[in-house]
Amino acid sequence: MNSTQKKTAAKLTFIKQLALDYLTEETPVKKFGILLKVETYFKALEYKTRGKLLKELGLSYFAGVNSSQKVEKGKKENFDTLVLYLSAGKNAGKDVCGYASTGCRLACLVGSGRNLIQHRAGQHIIDVSRIVKTWLTVYRKDVAIEVLEHEIKSAEKSAIRKGRKFSCRLNGTSDLPFYEIYNAFPNIQFYDYTKDPNRIPLSNYHLTFSYSQANQARVKHYKQAVARGQSIAFPIRADDFAQACKLVDCFSMDETDLRFLDSAGKYGILKAKETLNTEKGVKEKFILSIEELKQIIELIEA
Repeated sequence: MNSTQKKTAAKLTFIKQLALDYLTEETPVKKFGILLKVETYFKALEYKTRGKLLKELGLSYFAGVNSSQKVEKGKKENFDTLVLYLSAGKNAGKDVCGYASTGCRLACLVGSGRNLIQHRAGQHIIDVSRIVKTWLTVYRKDVAIEVLEHEIKSAEKSAIRKGRKFSCRLNGTSDLPFYEIYNAFPNIQFYDYTKDPNRIPLSNYHLTFSYSQANQARVKHYKQAVARGQSIAFPIRADDFAQACKLVDCFSMDETDLRFLDSAGKYGILKAKETLNTEKGVKEKFILSIEELKQIIELIEA
């Protein structure tokens, strides 16, 4: 650890210290040992109130409202949106993105925005918090559900007081089912991007299918999504973004994150954001050029 990391570590809760240790440890055997400690910790965890839990974990909140630039764009549609950001892929030692491709994992948005700025400064504040949130979700989903339900109720009331509409995205950087919550709040609009071909939308749960790679099995899933009436989201190189949006049946998904408001087009175009491994995402053909996009659309339409 450098001096900044040591100073930060001195202020960490027990579970956050384990998260930082896991993040910085390079030896697989030692990382596994840390996960065993984490599992023991959460098995013994006693949930009393949300406030006491967050204090013990060292968190300000579990899910945040309008907590990214993209989600905040929903304000222009008069929406407040609550989003849960976990530690994507296998970054916390448990896979929360089961259908993600190599390119998706390498160029994941978990390493974009404020988190990218922190990485460049040698900090891990966001990473550590997301790891802790992921561990809570994986090892004590019962508690995670209870906390989420509390925060959803509170955020919805706040939106109503401000005269705004309200929505929830529980997979900001993950791809997990939360049907207990969707069913508990039938009047709230939930939405997600997913690569899971078995994920089923509900009347209050909108799904956008996400591109991962162009192999035969995945193309079959894209065809299935289109047949269901779902749009497919494609990450496109920034220099090809404008032209890609002009292709037949294509439209921009960058105006807001509120996918349940989309009304036209089968193929949504997302401008690839700078992450820790953007170039690897391009190399793995997860972040597409306009010509690669055309080829994949042809496969879907065939």
